[in-house]
Amino acid sequence: MEFWTWLTSEPARIADFARRAEAQGWDGIGLGDTQGLMADPYVCLTFAAAVTDTLGLATSVTNPVTRHASVTAASALSIQRLSRGGGGGGASGGRAAWSSASAAATVP
Repeated sequence: MEFWTWLTSEPARIADFARRAEAQGWDGIGLGDTQGLMADPYVCLTFAAAVTDTLGLATSVTNPVTRHASVTAASALSIQRLSRGGGGGGASGGRAAWSSASAAATVP
């Protein structure tokens, strides 16, 4: 069993948060991916990968409606390589980002 913690994507806080999570024994951290409501999680995970050695890194959820699959794959691969295999992620139907932009959610 693994235990992960979560933070909103905050570039100014992520390096310290990741260091503390690793020091406290967490298995990984997850960041949300909600365009328009928080910073880019892949940028934040890059900061986290640069300051940790064993911490798992992932998006708690990525929005396939507002983030193209090829862009997601390239970003996830970059995190995977920088973190020496500690990267991962999840996906959702994409309603949060659409609703925050006052648009109707449509899932392809």
